[in-house]
Amino acid sequence: MRTGEIIEDTKELVGIPSWSDESGASEFVADLVGGEIDEVGNVFASKGSGGPEVAFVSHLDTVPPSDGLDVRVEGGRIYGRGSADMKGTLVSMAKAFLDAQPSCTLTFASFVGEETDARGVKHAVESGFQPDYAVIGEGTVGYTEKGEIDVCIAHRGRREYKVITRGRPSHASQPHYGENAIYSMMDVIKKIQEHEHPEEEIFGEKVKASSCVTQIESKGAANVVPDRCQITVDVRTTPNNKFELDLGDETQITSDVPPMVTEDEKLIQNIEESINRVTGYQPKRIIKPQTTDSGFLKEKGVETIVIGGAESKEPHSNNESVSIDILADLYEIYKHFANNFPNQN
Repeated sequence: MRTGEIIEDTKELVGIPSWSDESGASEFVADLVGGEIDEVGNVFASKGSGGPEVAFVSHLDTVPPSDGLDVRVEGGRIYGRGSADMKGTLVSMAKAFLDAQPSCTLTFASFVGEETDARGVKHAVESGFQPDYAVIGEGTVGYTEKGEIDVCIAHRGRREYKVITRGRPSHASQPHYGENAIYSMMDVIKKIQEHEHPEEEIFGEKVKASSCVTQIESKGAANVVPDRCQITVDVRTTPNNKFELDLGDETQITSDVPPMVTEDEKLIQNIEESINRVTGYQPKRIIKPQTTDSGFLKEKGVETIVIGGAESKEPHSNNESVSIDILADLYEIYKHFANNFPNQN
C-alpha cells in the first residue's frame, strides 16, 4: 500500500501551478514515473512488452484557482486546485504503473491542455500514440451511490461556437439612425433556444444533446448603438449524432471535442472486476455529462473507459478536494487491472 506516498506526492503536485504553464508539473510527473517529456509537455512512460497495449491516461493542467492554491489535508481529504481534477488520480495511476507487473505493454500518459485546447492529446495522437486500450482517470465517484466508484462507458461531446452579428453605430439618443447588433443577436439566441436537439439511447439510457449561450460581448461606449455583438455557444453532442447549428454567416467553431462510447464489453467487465475485488461492491455504469480526452483517442480506434477519483461536484469548485480513501482504492484497482488484463474473466 502506498497511501502515505500518494498523499505526499499529491500535495506536492497540487502545489505546483499548472493552469497556464504545465512545465513544472510535467517535470515532477516525469521524475515520478521515470518518463520522458515530449515537445508540448506531455509525459510518457512504458513497461512490459507484447500486446495488447494498455494506457493509463491523465492530464497535468488545472483551471485557475479562485483564491490561491491552499494545499492541505483535512478530514480524510486533500484540498487544493487540481486535487480532484485530476492530480490525486494522476498520482494513484503513477504509483499503480510503477508497481504493476503486466503481461502486456503498459503505458503511462499524462497530457497538457485538457482544460483548454486539448493540445496535449491532439499532439499525442498526431504523433502516433494509439494504444489498444486506455483507462482515463477523470472523475466517476458518487454519480449513483455516495462514495462509490462508478464506471463511465460513454460521454457527450462538446462543440464551441463563436457567433458575430453586425449593425450600424449611432448616438444612443437617436437609435433609429443606427442598427443595433445586440438586437440582431437576440434573433440568433431565440433560434438556439427553439432548436430541437437530437436524442438517442445509449446502453438503455436516453442521452440528449443541448446548447447554451455562455458568453455575450459588445464593445464600445455606453452611449453608442453597438455595431458588433459576439456570443459563445456551448453545444453538447450525443455519441452518434454530431449535429451542427446554422447560426449565420459569421459563425466559427472554435473547439470540437468528440464524444465517446465504450464498445468493448471485455474492457468494461475487466475494470468492473478490479473494482469489485478491491472494494467489495459491484460498480455501476454511467454516462458522464462532461467531456474527456477519451473522445480524441476513440476517434483513432482506441477502446477507452473512464474511472477516476473526483466526485461530480468537486472539479473546478472553490474548495476542491479528493478523498484519500478513494485514491488508495484507485491505486489498488489500477494495479489489479494492469496485472490481470486481458486475462481475467
